Amino acid sequence: MARSPDWETVPMAEGGADPLWPMPDVTPKFATWSLGGGRPDGCTLESCQRWHAGVDLQRAPDRALVVAPEDGTIAGLDKGWTEGTKAIFFVTDSGLFLVLGGVIAGSHKEWSRKAGDKIKRGGELGRIVGSYGMLHFETYAAGPGRTANSRWWKDDPPPDGLRNPANYVQRMVGQSASLLQTRQRLQALADLGHYTGDVGAAWGPAATEALKKAQAALGVEVDGKWGPNTEDAILAALQKGPCESLEDCSTGDAAPSSDALRPLRIVGGVVAGLALAGLTAAVVVSMRRPAEEVRRGD
Repeated sequence: MARSPDWETVPMAEGGADPLWPMPDVTPKFATWSLGGGRPDGCTLESCQRWHAGVDLQRAPDRALVVAPEDGTIAGLDKGWTEGTKAIFFVTDSGLFLVLGGVIAGSHKEWSRKAGDKIKRGGELGRIVGSYGMLHFETYAAGPGRTANSRWWKDDPPPDGLRNPANYVQRMVGQSASLLQTRQRLQALADLGHYTGDVGAAWGPAATEALKKAQAALGVEVDGKWGPNTEDAILAALQKGPCESLEDCSTGDAAPSSDALRPLRIVGGVVAGLALAGLTAAVVVSMRRPAEEVRRGD
């Protein structure tokens, strides 16, 4: 999948220490491959000439509730988004300008919301359009000049003020693991025995070849792209440990859902305050925890 070479230079969104997952009734699942790449449905890089500037929070049914991740102020309602959906603009007290796209037009009226309203963390904002099936989430630095999201045009550097939502979303998810950053992905491939290079390097041809080897071993489509099925299969394989053979690591015809995995938290190779050499060790730590210790708290 095409990805901007600049996407990892985008500063991480800071925000508050404990933001909420913005869809409380939806099991956390997000398109880790979408930031700096990916395309909306029916939109190719050639036709749209722009990069994807956010993360897609997936698996949202019709009318799924959207809430404020932090205390803040509504900056805009029913803003133009896709055909049949609208966006909410929200400024957090911690200094982020959030874009929440894919909501039902007028759904904020259920709670009499209006622009300028102060909303507490967890306060209702709107509802998801079922046919859209997700919440598109972008983060920017808030400021006097920030009143809407920015387009990230193909041949331009990242827009001023854009923030990478990766770590922010990881804080939302809490005890669920997802491989958002290149270092985490390379470490996962190394732990499975497919990558022998520097896990601190940028994603390149060696990483793509390692990913293809992992895909072949795991029984998913070998396309060199880090998509959701590939990630689910890799997370499942990490629980089993390094591949000893194709039979050991193959997941069969269908990749397992990461929702079925025992949850854990991995942020830059640190789990529950322990510095770990690899993600496999993190999985082992998580599997030993009592279930009540790994539940996501709201």
